Amino acid sequence: MTEAEKDEFSAALSERYAQIRQASSYNKDLLNVWDEVVSDLPSDIKSKFDEKYSRLSAL
Repeated sequence: MTEAEKDEFSAALSERYAQIRQASSYNKDLLNVWDEVVSDLPSDIKSKFDEKYSRLSAL
């Protein structure tokens, strides 16, 4: 996976995760699955995800 692909993937993933977090009270099971997926990401993708998600959650 190229750096551009990693960046695009982590951006899309963090945007979707932010949406799910906003609706977390409606579906705790789905949120738990997402938390597991995020924790299992390769470290380079996870760091990009964390960075993008931090920006989204600050809005």
